[in-house]
Amino acid sequence: MKRRIFFIAGVLLIAAVFSFWQLHLKHPARPNIVLIVIDTLRADHLPFYGYPKETAPFLSGLAAQGVVFEKAYAASSWTSPATASIFTSLYPFQHGVTMGLLLQRQLIGKDQNIKVNRIPKELTTLPEAFRINGYRTFGISDNFNISEHQGFEQGFDKLLGFSHRGGPFINEQILKMKKEILAEGQYFLYIHYNDPHRPYRISLEESEKSGRRLADMKATYDKEIALVDRCIKGLYDEFGWSQNTMLIITADHGEEMNEKGRFGHGKSLFNTVIHVPLLFYYPHKGPFGGRRLAANVSTMDILPTLVSFLDFPRMKGLSGQNLMPDVKKAAESANDRFIYSHLHVKREGRDDNLQKVCLHKEHKYIFRSPDKHWYYNLKEDPNERRNRFSDGRKTAKMLANNLLAYEKDCPRYHAASIDIELDKKGLEQLRTLGYVD
Repeated sequence: MKRRIFFIAGVLLIAAVFSFWQLHLKHPARPNIVLIVIDTLRADHLPFYGYPKETAPFLSGLAAQGVVFEKAYAASSWTSPATASIFTSLYPFQHGVTMGLLLQRQLIGKDQNIKVNRIPKELTTLPEAFRINGYRTFGISDNFNISEHQGFEQGFDKLLGFSHRGGPFINEQILKMKKEILAEGQYFLYIHYNDPHRPYRISLEESEKSGRRLADMKATYDKEIALVDRCIKGLYDEFGWSQNTMLIITADHGEEMNEKGRFGHGKSLFNTVIHVPLLFYYPHKGPFGGRRLAANVSTMDILPTLVSFLDFPRMKGLSGQNLMPDVKKAAESANDRFIYSHLHVKREGRDDNLQKVCLHKEHKYIFRSPDKHWYYNLKEDPNERRNRFSDGRKTAKMLANNLLAYEKDCPRYHAASIDIELDKKGLEQLRTLGYVD
């Protein structure tokens, strides 16, 4: 009799454990989410995008196990509008943040009182979506643009802002918050590293110098990327991100390195400044295990994808696209979509520099005011060496019409403008980034 009772009790216990296990598989605990934006990082300087140098061994390891989007595009080539687009899943001409604190030298030089626009308060930002859904939200940025002035604090329980202090310093500040971040429940953490942004903090060893300015600049840029890679690995180990944590690695924009006679960013919308890395890494794999997707996507897709993955209530009015169907191989919808990018630079004493891009499959159209046009077939000419607008006018017109129609019909928000007087500290922060002489 006792044996029978023990047997029945054992069966019931096993059944209970099995039921709990099944329930856990169906409804696992929501993971922590860590979004890392690496300022000024070109996709083509990473080994898992074909770069011959191993600039980021740790990220390469994550890429081999995660999902790499081969053709991810930024919504602008300035930090403020591009990052605001990541946060809102709207294009700059929709959310209205088109210029950052880091304005042109001549504007700041003439008047230390500057006017900037900020993310409209009625928009639900990425960190707000997480806080609404029960996450604790933390952020830290090493770029002066990501500040309260422009509305980036919306949704954060805590947002720390610095200016080009370097990855090791940013890691130190995050580790000071470690206890608070890990205190209880799931967290969302946003990290904005700035190291690949000029002026570079790292110097080449004498043995590493070639004596050629451009080659040495690229070598220094690669070392800055490697530094960030080590910083990310350090936090990964410290926080135990190998368990129940999703990492998303991307960039706000890239960097021109004399490909068309220019250096820097915020001057054009060629692929050197809008083709950026996008990597999703989830240690529990599932659909995120070791895959590469070749469809055109946007960094604005991060928000709707996370909303879908975490089963948050659907957010309406987003211009980005949920990439989960593509990650799950259930659809190829992203292949046929149109993607845009936007740049608006105000210039003292001259007409504004307005540029727009429309991408569809391998086709890319660029407009620059008042009347300049470029068309490239990226499959035939991935480095955009030859403008084929004359003989590709029909395709370029189709892309231009699509862009104009989208701009006409899409929802738009009026970004508030605020006046900021740059004090001594603010001017010094701008000088560290080379924006003020």
